[in-house]
Amino acid sequence: MIQATLKLATSNDFQSETEPLALAMKLEQARLDLQSLLMAKSQASTLMVNHGLAQLAGGLDISEIVSDKTLQEIIVQEGDLVQLNLVQALQNVLNNPVTRPLLCDLRFLSNFLIEVADLCQAMPGQGLAFKAYQQKIAYAALSLKRTRQQMIAANIGLAAFVAHKHKTTVLSFDDLLQEGVIGLIKAVDRFDPYRGFQFSTYAIPWIKQAISRLIVKQEKIVRLPVALAERACAVFEAMRNAYLKTERWPSVEQLKSLCDLTEDEIKTIRSYYQATHSLDAVPDAEEDEGQALMARMKQQQFALPMDDLIASNLSQYLDRIVSTLPEKEAAILNMRFGLKNHTETTLQVIADQFQVSRERVRQIQNEALKKLKNQFGCDLALFLEPNDSYQNM
Repeated sequence: MIQATLKLATSNDFQSETEPLALAMKLEQARLDLQSLLMAKSQASTLMVNHGLAQLAGGLDISEIVSDKTLQEIIVQEGDLVQLNLVQALQNVLNNPVTRPLLCDLRFLSNFLIEVADLCQAMPGQGLAFKAYQQKIAYAALSLKRTRQQMIAANIGLAAFVAHKHKTTVLSFDDLLQEGVIGLIKAVDRFDPYRGFQFSTYAIPWIKQAISRLIVKQEKIVRLPVALAERACAVFEAMRNAYLKTERWPSVEQLKSLCDLTEDEIKTIRSYYQATHSLDAVPDAEEDEGQALMARMKQQQFALPMDDLIASNLSQYLDRIVSTLPEKEAAILNMRFGLKNHTETTLQVIADQFQVSRERVRQIQNEALKKLKNQFGCDLALFLEPNDSYQNM
């Protein structure tokens, strides 16, 4: 679709159109011409009504059929429609023969009118006059299609501009551009040149919305609801600003006041945006021996029988070899490393207990370890892990 649009942008018809506003007004006139033709005969208007009702019943959003603003104006004018929502109001207008003339005041979107025109051309012939009428509709629909494509091609640079500003490692520029063009098409169909706004001002928010929603959908493996994910940017911006000011990450309570979100919403956003890793990924580091993350993970809830046996044998062996040391050295090692049901103790606590300096305790500890290494190093090496070094004992 993008390549076809860019090709159209280099055509002679497009090169002759230099003013964006003039092109937008030409598009609006083509839309009005097709809508007027479809409303001119009862067969075509009935077909448009039935197609609109079918689309609403099928779950199509009302914003894909008619401009909300023109429908709201009719709701206000008609007292019996004031309490209805937009979908109910449109269904009432389409179903009620009394309000059927109000269809002329509605601003049906170009894509919807083109669909109705295609259906109208497929209707069986009802005489030469109706065939001539179908030809007029076909010509008006073709004119609307061409002008609509020209409008899209003339402003595709807006989609490229926004896509470039939203570059991400998750999605390629082509993916972002394609989604931006979808937002651009929505803007083209909804833009009213007679309201006094520039098209670029109107279209960029539509393009940003389309691209940001694509990023939200594709960025994480477990996806947040779109409405909540779009508000995640406010949370991260508040966290960044708070850190720059205080060099500390803000608490949940601070984020609540800064972002106007509930505590549960903030916690959900923070938890969903943690880093994710594939369990099947193989790291480049040689020390992991090419094993995937799943293979290297160890469950911690229950100890393996072999690990229990090794730990028990090591504990008993350490008790025996430490007991070969002088009493003071053995006591210091037991207290320092938590042997014989002792808890690991700092050098300062041991020094206070033996009434010596902290440095003296460290010297006794190192001397005792050196003795054990010289006498029992080969036996202790059997308990080392495959990647541990005997020199580090």
